[in-house]
Amino acid sequence: MPPPSPMTTWQRRGISTTIALITLAGLALRILAARGGLWLDEAWSAVVAQDVGTPAGVFVRINHDNNHHLNSLWLQWVGSTAPPLLQRALSIVTGAATIPIAAAIALRRGPAAAILAAIAFAMSPFLGTLGSEARGYAPMLLAWVAAIGVADRWLADPAASPPATAIALAAVFGCLSQATMVFGLTALGIWVALERWRLAGLQRAMQATLRLFVPAATLVLLLIAIAWTAAATSRAGFQFGAREPHDAAKWLLALEQLWTWSVGFWVIAPLVVLSAWKARDRLISLVLLSAVGLPLAVALLALPNSGAARYYIIAVPPLLLMASTTLPALWTGRRRWRLPVLVVGAVFCWKAIDRDMALVGNLRGDPSRAIRTLVAVAPDGAAVSVALSRSTAILRAAARSERYPLTIADSPCAPFRFIERDGDNPFPDPLVRCGRLYAEIARGDPTGLSGSHWRLYALPR
Repeated sequence: MPPPSPMTTWQRRGISTTIALITLAGLALRILAARGGLWLDEAWSAVVAQDVGTPAGVFVRINHDNNHHLNSLWLQWVGSTAPPLLQRALSIVTGAATIPIAAAIALRRGPAAAILAAIAFAMSPFLGTLGSEARGYAPMLLAWVAAIGVADRWLADPAASPPATAIALAAVFGCLSQATMVFGLTALGIWVALERWRLAGLQRAMQATLRLFVPAATLVLLLIAIAWTAAATSRAGFQFGAREPHDAAKWLLALEQLWTWSVGFWVIAPLVVLSAWKARDRLISLVLLSAVGLPLAVALLALPNSGAARYYIIAVPPLLLMASTTLPALWTGRRRWRLPVLVVGAVFCWKAIDRDMALVGNLRGDPSRAIRTLVAVAPDGAAVSVALSRSTAILRAAARSERYPLTIADSPCAPFRFIERDGDNPFPDPLVRCGRLYAEIARGDPTGLSGSHWRLYALPR
């Protein structure tokens, strides 16, 4: 792909202003989506972060895959009584900060690509979801996109010194945010090696790749060693919230969610890949590695939890970047490509707006409604029994934020009953406990990628 024409000062200012406004819009979307109570995984992170008591405890006492270290430190620092919006602030800020970095990468391909990248990263429902929940995915994606930008700039000017320090900093920040960064670093290393091999031969490619990634690899291995040591010295060892065996049907469903929640509709992904191949942009290799290679490797190795779309989130930024840089090139090329470009843009905007508005309106089922309902019917406190022990984290986190005196009851005959379900699993109708009929007084049903269905029941007064 030829480099873009030089821009005037006024053009640069106009583009910078436009990207800044889009970033503010993306920030506003994440703030609106971050209202409401913490859902299950967020709630467990918040409760456990407080229970370990100290920052050191986050690293050596929480031996669980739900411990995203920087997010746990943030939750511990703001405290359990902080409102959910503050508990999610780390993800909100880092999620919004990813937008201008993506635009800067695309700007090397042209101003239209930069604006499209900003729009895509601001509106993508997948990124909007991760950027508005108290987990480590948004900070990790910030580090991942920054690492892509650093490597891409160096590949454009390989005569410059390898930015090993910047890659190492991004690697540490990303891995401390969420362990999926290891997949990203692996894909990034292969991408750099392939691009350097194509231009300079195998020997020089290996030398350059090693100089670029050895510091990052050393630090990541150190972090892994610390985590392994902490798990090995723990009585319970390392634990997983869920460890489901590989299932081909669930794997396909996860990929469908990945495409549709990233670019609007799954058929757009092959179109972007094919058009990018024609454009010969070096990003195409990274797209194939992250969006095709990673899912295939997971399926071939039959890794557990392969049915979770978040497993493959490193594919989202390269795919959006590739679409943003390719579509303007197609538009300015042959006229026959203009209709497909319009279709892709229209589908993305339509799906993104629809899903973003659903996220903002639904708030992942908003578990805090259960506590607000209890405040209304039992303002002095309530004893609630739970059907699943995991649900205690949801109630405890919401009650702490609302400063409500909640008791998790051991008795199955407590005056209130909270029931949580995954997917389409049915709720009892009617609910009868200890020979008494309970009535439903509140409910929540998420419509997006996060959340779980719940019902709150009460004995009639």
